[in-house]
Amino acid sequence: MTSRLLISLSLLLAWQKVCAQLAPADDFFNGGAQLYISNNVPAALERVENGLKIYPSDEKLKKLEQLLKQQQQSQQNQQNQSQQQQSQQQKSDDQKKQQPQNQQNQKDQQKQDEQKQNQSDQKKDEQQKQEQQKSSAEKQKDEQLDKREGQPVKPGEMTPEEAKRLLDAQKNGEQLLQLKPPEKPRDNSKPVKDW
Repeated sequence: MTSRLLISLSLLLAWQKVCAQLAPADDFFNGGAQLYISNNVPAALERVENGLKIYPSDEKLKKLEQLLKQQQQSQQNQQNQSQQQQSQQQKSDDQKKQQPQNQQNQKDQQKQDEQKQNQSDQKKDEQQKQEQQKSSAEKQKDEQLDKREGQPVKPGEMTPEEAKRLLDAQKNGEQLLQLKPPEKPRDNSKPVKDW
């Protein structure tokens, strides 16, 4: 049994040497550095730790491991800070929501009241303008009638208003006569060409 254990240990050591020959320490360092550059710190740290298992005395791998651990720690601190900020932001948002919304409702109500007032003022202005226009038109008609009534109409004559009404009535009843262009006179003395 001890012989089997010795054989397995020797095989394990031989395997580590073979692996060490296949992947030198620089390969672990370079792979870890590439992962660090691509901002994949956990994978880079794993790669460097695997290299340190095979090459525990390699200075490059040790320094890179320290750098990666510091970077991982700072990322965790940043995550904690951002989580704290988010929780504080949520608390402040909740407090704002919990404040009575009466202020906002009052502002909205004031805006609506102002809009209604503006609309009613505009309607009143429009109605006043329409009434003024109607009254001025009625005054003009009355003045024209007064002028006409004051002038005697001679027999066989019409007032301009009556003439206009008559013309309008005829215009509505008339159809347009389409004129045919005059034909050229024919000269019957010339023979008609028929070919």
